[in-house]
Amino acid sequence: MSSFSKRAADIVLFNGVVYTADDADTVHEALAVKEAKIVFVGSNEDVYSYIGEETKTLDLLGKMVIPGMIDSHIHPPGLSLMELYEVQLFDFHSREEYVAAVKKFIDEHPDCRAVYGRGWSWDVFSGEELSKGPRKEYLDAVTTDIPIVLRANDGHTLWLNSKALEVNGITESTQTPPGGVIERELYSEKLWGTLKESAMWLVALPEYSIMQYMEAMVSFQTKMHRFGITGIFCMASLIFKMIYEACGELIKQGNLQLWVRGAMTVNPHDDLTAQIDAINAMRRKYNTPYLQVTAAKFFTDGVIEGGTGHLLAPYKIEAGKGPNHYGDFLWDEKKLKRAFFEANKNGLQVHVHSTGDASTKKVLDAFDFVQTQLPNSDVRNTITHLQLVDKNDIPRFKELNVVASVQPYWHFKGPKWWHRVDFQFLGERAEEEFPLGIFFANGIKVASSSDYPATVDPNPLRAIDIGATRNIDNGSFYGLEDITDMDDSRYLLNKNERASVQQMIKSFTIHAAYALFLDKETGSIEVGKFADLAVLDRNIFRVNPADIDKAKVVMTFFNGKLVYHDPSCSSFHSR
Repeated sequence: MSSFSKRAADIVLFNGVVYTADDADTVHEALAVKEAKIVFVGSNEDVYSYIGEETKTLDLLGKMVIPGMIDSHIHPPGLSLMELYEVQLFDFHSREEYVAAVKKFIDEHPDCRAVYGRGWSWDVFSGEELSKGPRKEYLDAVTTDIPIVLRANDGHTLWLNSKALEVNGITESTQTPPGGVIERELYSEKLWGTLKESAMWLVALPEYSIMQYMEAMVSFQTKMHRFGITGIFCMASLIFKMIYEACGELIKQGNLQLWVRGAMTVNPHDDLTAQIDAINAMRRKYNTPYLQVTAAKFFTDGVIEGGTGHLLAPYKIEAGKGPNHYGDFLWDEKKLKRAFFEANKNGLQVHVHSTGDASTKKVLDAFDFVQTQLPNSDVRNTITHLQLVDKNDIPRFKELNVVASVQPYWHFKGPKWWHRVDFQFLGERAEEEFPLGIFFANGIKVASSSDYPATVDPNPLRAIDIGATRNIDNGSFYGLEDITDMDDSRYLLNKNERASVQQMIKSFTIHAAYALFLDKETGSIEVGKFADLAVLDRNIFRVNPADIDKAKVVMTFFNGKLVYHDPSCSSFHSR
């Protein structure tokens, strides 16, 4: 065998814009792949020496190649189970439409014994319903014979009919779980029909078989590949651990084509040691190159729209929670420090849900404590959501090596939502919500994510657009004309927090890989790493940032294997 044939690659891509996302932000023209890994990145001229008799080649015709993207906070299988078995409300924009959708679902499924669904939005309500959520009576008008349980689009509130309350044993005398909210009528104990945060766990969730989870996971994976996503950080709990079982079964079949790292929830009310032991058992059970349980997830507050985010200054009176309402911190601070310490000592990463500035300050205090106890440990602890952050706390992320896991999909003034919810509840503070650019400016690792299905369309190109513009990305989704000027003021949210396109791509690639401890394997296009790639139909460095959402992924590679191909894109050729 000649030295030339030994060097021949399996795949060569050339004549493109290859953004590597390496430390130097290098851009090349071509790359070569052999046995799942990248063996060359460089010029068109130099890549030809990697082309052999069996090499598949693709002329990119100027298309852009970036590393396969990673969603660093997501809830698989997303909407896949719902699309198969539940009612979807995301596409409706009024209470009447929600009720009609439920009625239609029951009419089409006359044998169903319960109705589950998700997707109602706070911004369609007003008055007391803006703070408490919709009343049960609307669903009672559809039926009181079977339970109806509908989760809000943010995932933090359930809307139920009277039958659902009854079958789950929730009455006027039911004690509210710590950290939860059972909404009631003003001046009485009569149940309103909504449960928030930990109170949601009073309600039985739908049960699906392992085969149903596998079917949904395959559908989810297909969707991820269509968006150029080759890795995820999975949010789960002991209740939802079947998602890991489904991934394990797909590995046995050779059908898992995503890097999956995952977390299991730790709550403040159960025995800490038992919970850590349970996560360690999951870690031992799922410990393959592609599937690993690596983290403990903590909730330290709720959400702003539910009045359950924990703030340094009180909510506005318009939030409907009375004066001097700050929202609750869900952990005793000393217990939280111990919990973080035990997780990190056991080699578990800590991943924290925190939306309010007071919550994030206390979380950083706990991380500071752990760092003094476990100095020089590489645990890459993470805080996600970060809707409000005290500016004095920003540098602490860098000092404590804390990853900021953000959801740029939400970083603009959403029509109806921002004025009706965020500004109502926060006042002028809403102008400063969702910091982004300041994290990059302070040298903090920023990993972007969708929190899908809280974000209905988890296309990272949308998030890159919004992060770079801090403006609306798709006006037609809201029935509006799309913007052409990124400085259009109608939906612009604090343009000082803009990030560059390069920074946004890195937040979905090498930074996200770092957050998942995968930066040695993937996240950038460098020799020796796995060939996880997304091919875009245009160079998004050269387009109006407001048009990045119009770009699309035309090919996705996972470990050198083509896992998605838009039929409109050119195909490979053999020499």
